[in-house]
Amino acid sequence: MGVEDKTAEPATNGGANLVAQWAASGVSILNGVFGDYLHKHQNGLAIDMAFMLRDKPLVLNKEALRAAFPETDGRLCLFLHGLCCSEHIWNLPGDGAETSYGTLLHTELGYTPLFLRYNSGTPIAENGAQFAKLLDGLVAAFPVPITEIVLVGHSMGGLVIRSACTHAPGAWLDHVSKAIYLGTPHEGADLEKFAHATAGILAAVPNQVTRLIGDVLNLRSEGIKDLRHGHVAPAPEERAPVPPPDPIAVNDKMRHYLIAGTLNEDPQHIVSQLFGDGLVRVPGGTGHAASLPGDHIKVFPGVHHVALAHDPNVYVQIKAWIGSK
Repeated sequence: MGVEDKTAEPATNGGANLVAQWAASGVSILNGVFGDYLHKHQNGLAIDMAFMLRDKPLVLNKEALRAAFPETDGRLCLFLHGLCCSEHIWNLPGDGAETSYGTLLHTELGYTPLFLRYNSGTPIAENGAQFAKLLDGLVAAFPVPITEIVLVGHSMGGLVIRSACTHAPGAWLDHVSKAIYLGTPHEGADLEKFAHATAGILAAVPNQVTRLIGDVLNLRSEGIKDLRHGHVAPAPEERAPVPPPDPIAVNDKMRHYLIAGTLNEDPQHIVSQLFGDGLVRVPGGTGHAASLPGDHIKVFPGVHHVALAHDPNVYVQIKAWIGSK
């Protein structure tokens, strides 16, 4: 196989794998909430951005990449998780073999999957710049010529993709054919808008207890605060809304696709209209979605925000888009 076969591990390793996943999840949650603080103080728990393979960072040199992907044909699909998550968010539930969108795309379409892990508490613009630099290193070190790159971002991961495209003087962007955004808050996340408003109200109340609660709420990371308006560039101090750029203008061959979910099985239900997938509203006729063809947007009723990263029906749509020419 072109990717290490995770199913070939002995069954006795299942417990160790589960422990590693839980540990990664715990550290990722900590980084999502306080990652900017951890990074600033050079805390050992701060996550360093890397592509991961079996819970270990993948070294970007030809020897290591050739050993990891001995049969790759140079078509890559890169997966970026969202806030407080790790690469394990892509694993389909109830599958001991750790099947994911990436492993399925490898088996069915031949793409080589790489899974990014990053500190989701640092500003999105910083992660975007770092991701662009990492991609430069990947292209330079890959053991065969890269012929295509597909980017798949869940939630904040989609904003990191957009940010990376603004930091892309390197050659990697020329290889990108498609970017697929799953539950990405291009126009901002209502939950963060609510947290910002609540913190401001509590700080204005002449009571020490409520002010303290507001101060604690304001300790949330810069990455979380960037979600208020979907910032992909360095945010001004007041974090005012910034219209997203025309996604089609990134390069002349790169195509963009949006996937959204809803809490209710009826996408027209008031709950679906107000709350979307629980964190991000269904894209409307303005903003990032307005410049996309209708068949580049798909809504999955009854699929909540987190499930968008590991739902079999969502995978079928992703596969169809990636397989189209």
